[in-house]
Amino acid sequence: MRALIYALSAFMIFVTALAGCSFRKQAAAENASANSTAAASETPTPVGSAPAEGGDARAHFQRGMEAYRGNRDDEAVEAFKEAARLDPDFAEAHYRLGLAYAVVGSDEESEKSFEAAAKVYEKVLRGDPKNSDAQFFLGLTYGKLGEYEKSVKMFKESVRNSPAENDDKYYELGLAHYKMAQYKEAIAAFNKALEINPDYFPASDALEKAKPGLERRKAFLKNLEKQRKEQDRKGTTNMNANANRNGNLNANTRPSAPAPAPTSTP
Repeated sequence: MRALIYALSAFMIFVTALAGCSFRKQAAAENASANSTAAASETPTPVGSAPAEGGDARAHFQRGMEAYRGNRDDEAVEAFKEAARLDPDFAEAHYRLGLAYAVVGSDEESEKSFEAAAKVYEKVLRGDPKNSDAQFFLGLTYGKLGEYEKSVKMFKESVRNSPAENDDKYYELGLAHYKMAQYKEAIAAFNKALEINPDYFPASDALEKAKPGLERRKAFLKNLEKQRKEQDRKGTTNMNANANRNGNLNANTRPSAPAPAPTSTP
């Protein structure tokens, strides 16, 4: 049984490594689809910003977004860094800074920025527990930090609290499930995104990748069950053999019955 547990653990590690990628690769992919996967960032007042101090910070943030979309990554880093410096509670500035750092290869700084973003989003949610956008971006942030269970939880909360169904949020929920090799749940989320927006190509593409994953997982679990039954069968056979062997040993070494006690003479 221990071997089966090790095999399952090895499979999960392999799938996570296969599905996951570095911050830099993730950020590069997002650089090409920033408008679709994080549409909530286009709100006039981004989640987590402090309105009293936000004017200059938001101006730098917008410059960072323009530079990021234009692949001017070093410029984006500086703009997002300044936005976060001017407004430390500007959660999305920290998040976008993390993406920009990842693209230029500063993985350590990228992780620190994501950690800062997570803290601010968590702070926002303590004051507003049903803030769907904050939950969505916190889910994205947890994903960047490799905390996929937390990411799934936040995306589920986000879609539950959304005032309207959002294809991006279901898509990101699907990706989080996919990275945990939870293919059945991923497929359901991708299908939901496509139900909302049939033309959502990223969800359609991800769905086609998740389907073989589900089949592989089914085959793997079926093989594990087969191995478990085989081990149980062998275990039962060995137990019976040991019982028979012990029974024969006991029969051969059983002490003879004691001689009857002598009768007393009258």
